[in-house]
Amino acid sequence: MELAVDANILVAGLIKDGITRELMLNNDLDLYTSDFIFIELFKHIKEIAKKADMAINEFTDMAEILIIESGLKTITTDEVRAFIDTANKISPDIDDALYFSVALKLNCAIWSNDKELKKQKIVKIYTTSDLVKMLK
Repeated sequence: MELAVDANILVAGLIKDGITRELMLNNDLDLYTSDFIFIELFKHIKEIAKKADMAINEFTDMAEILIIESGLKTITTDEVRAFIDTANKISPDIDDALYFSVALKLNCAIWSNDKELKKQKIVKIYTTSDLVKMLK
């Protein structure tokens, strides 16, 4: 199953060794994200590393390993340019429009725990608990 992953899912997987990280490493999931996610991650790296109870360099090393092992593929803004206008119209939060662009390009769902994203009806949104139920 192909899924566009939003920043909150990646952060949850980085902060805690739990179900989100386990799902990220599940071979049945092909994960994609916008290159914008790394700008967001870098902008909040001190805060995220603190929540993970790690030094920044330790956190960045772990993040690199998780991203590689999960097979998370990055889609550039240039690759989704044709979908940005539509994504801006349907995304309940403009900050999530690039994830919608990825989903529209790949014709896939978004993995997010943001309930606001479910307010639109164009792109399917799966929460972590939805995926757990589906993969059982």
